[in-house]
Amino acid sequence: MLLHGPRIVELRLGKIEVDGRDALRVLLSLLASLAYDVVMLSGVSFAGFNVVNIKLLARKIRRPVVAVIREKPDNKAVQAALQKHFDDWRERWSAVKAAGRLYPCKPIFDEPKLYFEVSGGSPALARQAIVSSSMISRLPEPVRVAGILAKGGWVSDFHEIDQANLQRLQI
Repeated sequence: MLLHGPRIVELRLGKIEVDGRDALRVLLSLLASLAYDVVMLSGVSFAGFNVVNIKLLARKIRRPVVAVIREKPDNKAVQAALQKHFDDWRERWSAVKAAGRLYPCKPIFDEPKLYFEVSGGSPALARQAIVSSSMISRLPEPVRVAGILAKGGWVSDFHEIDQANLQRLQI
């Protein structure tokens, strides 16, 4: 989703495999030809353990990538789950670790803090991007709205959208 201020300018949808390895590839295809300053993600893991290496993503797009997390993650539990369920757990764990240091942030005074990881930019830049785009809740609008849309409540017949329109929907 591309936002200019509080306005959704463009929405692109992609499909990834549950516990797959295709999130980075799909994300890169969705970002192609867009003009943006920073990418905000809701964490580094999607559809279970389909993990995005934000360090690699930032290097490929040459823009900062900020992974916003609501609660402090239990990385020991994450590593244990990866070891238990995936033969390629070391690669997935490497992508989780590549996100780097976890920073606290409290964008709205009377709400709990959240956390973020950043690659390709400074923590100060990431913090400013989070605070300036947190209008309704502690979650930045790109992350909050994308979460609502990802739950699918806005499209009742999502399965009927043809592949061309799945790649690019404009609002």
